Amino acid sequence: MGSNINEERQLRVAFYLRVSSDDQVEKYGLPMQRGALEGLLKSKGTLRDGITPAMIFAGENYVYQDEGVSGTKTIDERPAFVRLKEDLIGTRDNRPFDIVMVYKLDRFARRLKVLLEIVDFLEEYSIGFISATESIDTSTPFGRAMIGIIGVIAELELENIKARTSGGKVEARKLGRFQGTAPFGYKKDIELKLEVFPEEADVVKTIFEMYVIQKKTLQEIASHLTTNEYLSPEASAIYSKKRKGAMKKKNNSYFWRSEKIGQMLKDEVYLGLYYYNKNDKTTKRPESEWILSPHRHEAIIDPVTFEKAKRIIATNKQFKTRPCVTGHIYTLSGLLRCDACKDEYRMMNWT
Repeated sequence: MGSNINEERQLRVAFYLRVSSDDQVEKYGLPMQRGALEGLLKSKGTLRDGITPAMIFAGENYVYQDEGVSGTKTIDERPAFVRLKEDLIGTRDNRPFDIVMVYKLDRFARRLKVLLEIVDFLEEYSIGFISATESIDTSTPFGRAMIGIIGVIAELELENIKARTSGGKVEARKLGRFQGTAPFGYKKDIELKLEVFPEEADVVKTIFEMYVIQKKTLQEIASHLTTNEYLSPEASAIYSKKRKGAMKKKNNSYFWRSEKIGQMLKDEVYLGLYYYNKNDKTTKRPESEWILSPHRHEAIIDPVTFEKAKRIIATNKQFKTRPCVTGHIYTLSGLLRCDACKDEYRMMNWT
């Protein structure tokens, strides 16, 4: 790459910009990055020693922007960088640009392996690389060595960010700040704590009353709510704006699933309790590992009613798993299910 810089009088510079949602919070927005690169390019444009060639902007076609893309992604997982590769492949003798400029090394990658993969690709096509904030120029041996050093630092910084983020979430949960979408019956206040959403809370109370007092089945409750057009939890989550007074309708917005009702009847959030550490990245942790937040939000269901619902659920579960008293194993046992509630059909003997 060094010979490339000595042979050319003007080096054409492409810009690579990358931002993730976290970076936007940290003020690494795309306009800011581009402004810094344009400023650096102007400072490189003057020929002072008569040897180092001036650098010029390669053009808008060679501004590559990956928005909302993590720095841990490989080069083939970044749409803009894939386009950069396509612009270079097959153009060794007629390259559209000579240098790729970035605002900061971690705009290219936050993993050393990915960073070196990018630099190796650029080197294969004799493309130089300049970092605006770290004074790195890969046309020099020193610049190449600095990439490895700063790449390691970027990777360490990523791990620190993950640790801070994870620790921050734990502290937030301890304070009762709810992570994710508020459960049906609640909304989140300005501090992200749960507060009762009256319209939905009334539906939650109706569900418990029908199950505990009226002895209705899950499917009967689901049919009642669907027929009377109570907005379902799924629709509620999609249209969270309704909490601010706006309301949208959608096909099946009023369809209630019996499985969802069963989950609600067991959810201790309606007692004012908030458990966290319930899930790993891909699996649900055992209840023994759940952590109860010391913060309490307002309950929708009283403990007595909730406990009655719990006992009914346990009894029904025991009934479903109880072997047939006749001792006869029917051919289709456990295979036929109701299309509506997904429950198993069972043979009943009448006398």
